[in-house]
Amino acid sequence: MKYVFVILDGAVDGALRELENKTPLMAATGEHLTALRRKSRVGAVLTLPQAWSGDPEAALTALFGYEPREHFTGRGPLDAAALQIDLDRADIGFRLHFVHTDGSQLLDPTAGQFPAADGRELARHLEETLRIRTLQFFPGSGYRHVLVWRDGPDGLQCTSPYVAHGDPLRAHFPTGDRAERLAGVMWDSAEVLAEHPINRRRRDEGKPTADMVWPWSPGRSPQLQPFGVRHGIGGACVAGSQMVKGLARLTGLRVMDVPGATGSLDTDYVMKARATLTALQEFNFCLVHIEAPNEAGLAGDWEAKTDAIRRIDERFFGTLLDRLGLLDNFRILVTVDHATYVQERKAVPGWMPFMVAGNLEPPQTRGIVPFDERAVEDAEWRLDHGYKLLDQLFAGAP
Repeated sequence: MKYVFVILDGAVDGALRELENKTPLMAATGEHLTALRRKSRVGAVLTLPQAWSGDPEAALTALFGYEPREHFTGRGPLDAAALQIDLDRADIGFRLHFVHTDGSQLLDPTAGQFPAADGRELARHLEETLRIRTLQFFPGSGYRHVLVWRDGPDGLQCTSPYVAHGDPLRAHFPTGDRAERLAGVMWDSAEVLAEHPINRRRRDEGKPTADMVWPWSPGRSPQLQPFGVRHGIGGACVAGSQMVKGLARLTGLRVMDVPGATGSLDTDYVMKARATLTALQEFNFCLVHIEAPNEAGLAGDWEAKTDAIRRIDERFFGTLLDRLGLLDNFRILVTVDHATYVQERKAVPGWMPFMVAGNLEPPQTRGIVPFDERAVEDAEWRLDHGYKLLDQLFAGAP
């Protein structure tokens, strides 16, 4: 039996006037997700605890099967794991964005989502120029990178650049023990980046520039029980997101190298599907994470979000479902980790739809619930704990 778990990051949204009061998921679901739905049992899952007030991306830790209150320490250490950066117990990992600013306000939390190679060059330039022994820059790609504070302090509070978007910079600078040192690095980075050739070129082209680094979501490396020990099965992970790759590495899943999997709106959905099929030739389980709906939602772009979901249906599920049954009998679980509302440009935890199907299971003929936001109200199958959802894939529908 082959098992596939697909996470559509941030695909849930509110009804939009531009879509005739439908959500992007309702409007863009096409023939492949609809056909899968006919063979599925649909439910609703609370991916994070009801009183959760922290980072909604902790839902990914839950969907990997780990209680987020115990095991989510921040995005930074997961990004570090993705880049295979070793963190000692005293070290703190930060997610590091390049941001676009006029020196007083944060104008773009992604600095225009510039090319991967440009981001790596800028990160290396900062590391070579600033040369801070205890604060080290590690290149990722594009606007996302990693900062590691060796033997760093506890209690640092850092604001997401998405939250700070449009606000005065200083209102959202880090606070807590030795926070002034982190703020100093941010100002120093602005001086170093100002006249870099990449930024000069982007200014000439009228594009947003990478004007400053923005460290956020700090944490120490979580201690996670290996996936194989937890579920009795090995597996692989197909993702472009650094955070998801980091979770996979920390849990012992094989991270597949997927050309074109960017973790953004330009990701190659066909290549992701092919990589999933390749992984399933060696392993019995593959987790697939698709980031694009979340990226579009945070950018406030309903057209991009709708288009991303449409292409996920056509290119990813079209390619995957056409070949999956040729490998073996299979079960597939599809869900959403959290809502990302384009009108607010904000990710919000809550109840999310999921569906479980398999080629040996009969089509659903009664009580059909759509795989979209309506399932939250209409589905009878309900799970109060997101970290127990993965068990439903392996155990079978109740």
